[in-house]
Amino acid sequence: MDFGPSGSGRMIVALVVLGILAILAWQTMEPGRYQSLTFILLGFFAFRVALGWLRSR
Repeated sequence: MDFGPSGSGRMIVALVVLGILAILAWQTMEPGRYQSLTFILLGFFAFRVALGWLRSR
């Protein structure tokens, strides 16, 4: 894995961290407005990571 600025290793690590945060939010927050907002924000960040990786290719 390449951990350089445009490497796929950094993207994989970022997506894994965002996935872990989503699981933690699902486990610890009660369903409602704040949990939905958290999932939307994490999804937005995951989209930005994937978009940045695709742009660097």
